[in-house]
Amino acid sequence: MTIMKLLVQTQTGSVSDSTRAKIAMVRPILTATLHALKRARLERLGGLDKVTLEDLAREYREGSGDSGICFEYAVHEGLKAKDPQIFPRVSEVLESYCGIKDGAESILFGLEKGTSLKLLATGAEMLTSESRVLAGKTGQPPKLKKHMDNIVRAFRSKKHRDKLPTCIRGLWRTDLFVGSRAQDRWVGTTLKINAKDLEPDAGIRVGIYPERRAGEAPTRDEAKNLILCPLPYNAGFMELFYESFFLVKQVLDADAQIPMPVMLPDSEDRFVAQELVARRLFPVLGIVEALASMAQPELLTETQAGDVDDETTDAVAPVALIV
Repeated sequence: MTIMKLLVQTQTGSVSDSTRAKIAMVRPILTATLHALKRARLERLGGLDKVTLEDLAREYREGSGDSGICFEYAVHEGLKAKDPQIFPRVSEVLESYCGIKDGAESILFGLEKGTSLKLLATGAEMLTSESRVLAGKTGQPPKLKKHMDNIVRAFRSKKHRDKLPTCIRGLWRTDLFVGSRAQDRWVGTTLKINAKDLEPDAGIRVGIYPERRAGEAPTRDEAKNLILCPLPYNAGFMELFYESFFLVKQVLDADAQIPMPVMLPDSEDRFVAQELVARRLFPVLGIVEALASMAQPELLTETQAGDVDDETTDAVAPVALIV
């Protein structure tokens, strides 16, 4: 079991200039992608500070420094901070639909796909040997810790998924466990940017997504046997992240050259791409530093989460400013 390392980008200001904001977001994405390279590759290229954008394009593989967890981390942080637009809504859903009182707490549980299994369990210290996971079935809820190893095996191997007890089927797809330490009760929760992508399973009870229309209320989807929990969310910031992430990906996929117009049709994206490509023979860290003066100031602050002692980075996770 490996603990992930995240480069966390927290929005601290509103987007005031879309081009400069995109440059601000491109910088940590480039940094995370660079740090995601395996140590042996970095050494072969002369060390972290010697890797050029051209080198990075040749070494880049899908999944390295990818978007990883974004919305999930933002919701997790919002619950930890008792954000007024997230905490009351999730707490209301837990009490009304699951009988869990005392306010929502969160354990971020992400099994990331890749060449090896990576387990991120931020807040796992809240679990005890008596922690129960509610699955909406009659009878005594199962103990979560007792089944944790089997849940991990189910992620790794399809044949183990059918071996999970019926009441916790699908828990390997859980993004968060939300619940209460005081009651020692938790609920498997899935999060999606688009509500139509929410997938039910016996062990998953709550689906969280950005609201599709202002004032959308929680409800139970009887067909999916899923409690739907829409949240107010700063979609504009997440759009900025994804646009910037795919901009960098297209440049790297094009061998650090300007991508074809069909791959990058937006004029702002092409401008930022040109600024990157013009520096393709310079070290990536130098490019990140050079772009600082062009970026929107005070848009982001940077922290680390997970295994901060690890030299490599598994994902960059933006946390939006909730408005």
